[in-house]
Amino acid sequence: MTRVRRPKDPTELSAAEWVRQQLIEDIVAGRLRPGEKLCEVKIATRLGCSRTPVREAFRHLGALGLANFEKNRGGNVVRLERAMMLELFEALAEVAAACAGLAAARPAMARRGLAERESPPAAIPAGAGGEDDLFSELFRLCNNRLLAEAGAAIRCRLLPYWRLLGASADTWPALGSARQAEVVRAVLAGEARAARRSARAFVLAAGDLACRGLPHGVLP
Repeated sequence: MTRVRRPKDPTELSAAEWVRQQLIEDIVAGRLRPGEKLCEVKIATRLGCSRTPVREAFRHLGALGLANFEKNRGGNVVRLERAMMLELFEALAEVAAACAGLAAARPAMARRGLAERESPPAAIPAGAGGEDDLFSELFRLCNNRLLAEAGAAIRCRLLPYWRLLGASADTWPALGSARQAEVVRAVLAGEARAARRSARAFVLAAGDLACRGLPHGVLP
């Protein structure tokens, strides 16, 4: 069994974050196969860590939809499916649209932060939450905790699918920047209907890229 060593630099990822990243990469790369049992002891030994960060990473995998866990029966890797990916993009499109519409209806003073942004690259539709990008800004500005939490959770579940894209995802900044700019303009102008429409189009454009970039041989 190949043993993986965590970097010693304390400024890098925490133990649990590092273990989670390693397991996600293993699932995406196929080193952990769909249906394979996740053994806490074996993974801790291979990664050279205690069982505590592995246990915490397992909880994150469950939240990401990458693994299923049953009480007293352990967990198994789930199968990534194209149908699920499409549902996630559709769900994110609707949540992002709702958040953009609410953000556009906020007082101009609250929306001022968007105007001060320096044309960042197009925000990727997948992430672990906390990124300082358009999605995070919309989730904050909408002033609706339930929508913000739902949006962040959906983004997390999209992460493994986005990682499957590999080099294809590198084309997203060029493809998404113009659509992102439309969202920002509509929110700053206080045009709720246009904001909802442009936010939905922004996410669906990313979904279209994912569908075209992931052939059925890669993602059934």
